[in-house]
Amino acid sequence: MLKRLSLMGMVVAAGFAFMAPTFADTITVGAYPANPPWEFKTDAGDFEGYEVDVANEVGKRLGMEVEFQDMGFQALFAGTSSGRIDFAISSISITNERLQNQSFTQPYYDSDGTVVGKEDSTVTTLEDLKGKTIGVVAATTGEAWAKENAEKLGIAEVKSYASQQDLLLEVQNGRIEGGAGELAGFQYAMTKIPGLKVLVRIPTGERFAMMAKKDHPLVEKANDAISAMKEDGTLAEIHKKWFQADADPETSTIKVMPLPKAE
Repeated sequence: MLKRLSLMGMVVAAGFAFMAPTFADTITVGAYPANPPWEFKTDAGDFEGYEVDVANEVGKRLGMEVEFQDMGFQALFAGTSSGRIDFAISSISITNERLQNQSFTQPYYDSDGTVVGKEDSTVTTLEDLKGKTIGVVAATTGEAWAKENAEKLGIAEVKSYASQQDLLLEVQNGRIEGGAGELAGFQYAMTKIPGLKVLVRIPTGERFAMMAKKDHPLVEKANDAISAMKEDGTLAEIHKKWFQADADPETSTIKVMPLPKAE
């Protein structure tokens, strides 16, 4: 009887051992949820957005659950580096500087920069920013662009804000001339904050992707899933859902690309 119970115990233990990985099969994704249409929270506290759909589809194709964590934009970089999260999303541009310390999947969206301002602003070119104060969201490529070009353009001051909403409210209230940042995100935000317009479009050639700790073992698998999503049209459908327009066939939303490498 004792031998039989021992055998049963081994079977039960083996069953639990087999089941254990299912609890670990979760991709933890950090997201800055004040960033529509890329990611935001509903009134019920659920994450939604273009990149939320991308991350969920990647998880589905890998047979893994996706768990989102609400994080500030700057905290995303520390989160991936420390291993607290597997991936970060939030219209994060692939840059050579970031590739020194982080890994990225292939891109899934091509973007440009912009400066937005009030509808009655007289700014129509970058040169018109001379002597003006503009705002940016801290730690973004918009901030990097503004600081890099402030002296050349004669920008009087570059102010950093914690969120896109804070920045655009400052523009709306006339406290600063404009806000520099990513075009699609600003265009979406302007549907919620009236009285603003695009003043200048800046061709930056930015591309967004999922970011992870350097050489994270899931990066290649996630990249393969994104390739498949491009090939079967899933990514194009996600683009149309959030932008009500077809993606340009020459952009990274459609074209399969290799993993980005540091130069």
